[in-house]
Amino acid sequence: MPARPVDALIRFCRLRLGLKPILDYAQSRRRLNGIAELPIGTVFDIGAHVGKMARRYRKLFPEANIYCFEPLPHCYRRLDRWATRQGGHVQTFNIALGDVSRPIEFFWNQDHPGGSGLRPPGSAQRPEKHTSFTTRMERLDDVASSLRLKGEVLLKLDVEGGELEVLAGAPELLGKASAIIVEAAIGEERVRPHFHDLLQTLEAHGFLYRGNLGSAYVGGIPRLVDAVFIKPPAQRRTAA
Repeated sequence: MPARPVDALIRFCRLRLGLKPILDYAQSRRRLNGIAELPIGTVFDIGAHVGKMARRYRKLFPEANIYCFEPLPHCYRRLDRWATRQGGHVQTFNIALGDVSRPIEFFWNQDHPGGSGLRPPGSAQRPEKHTSFTTRMERLDDVASSLRLKGEVLLKLDVEGGELEVLAGAPELLGKASAIIVEAAIGEERVRPHFHDLLQTLEAHGFLYRGNLGSAYVGGIPRLVDAVFIKPPAQRRTAA
């Protein structure tokens, strides 16, 4: 079968124009390292902020149920306004997730809301303005038990250092999930869960590392990655 014109153009750009790294990166982002090809019917966006990634998942998986979790009140309000216009496909939760159910103190980074989390700001951090408030933490398994799951399940975690605690509170959901996107520290970065620890945790639940969607750099050195984990086809489950 002859190559399609678009495939021939991509091949020419990759091999003849030296654009292979750029095109490969763009394709991996567009296809989420293969997740976009899965029949994803349920998405858990944990650390949804104002819904940037949720909007992308809404386009990639238009029939999926998307469950968004965001504890910061002002971010949650923007997220919820968008969710109410999505025809019932998006449900929001103004809570934190972890390994226990209890009230917790949440630290809001007022200079960089995306850097807010459960861990108090340390002296080694940049001099940013923080405040704290009390909110509710729940186990993901407890919340998910009352939700409708359909198709294959995708989890995205970006909770500023609390990723292992969220996973510890979701053993049942990890058994049902087909793919996970999780922020991980690499190299000497130790403020957040290290890639090695997340790899061990997720391998124990049947996930295989598929690569990274992107990296965060400090002074030209990568410190954080958005790592992708996918279960082999024989281990994936499809919810009713």
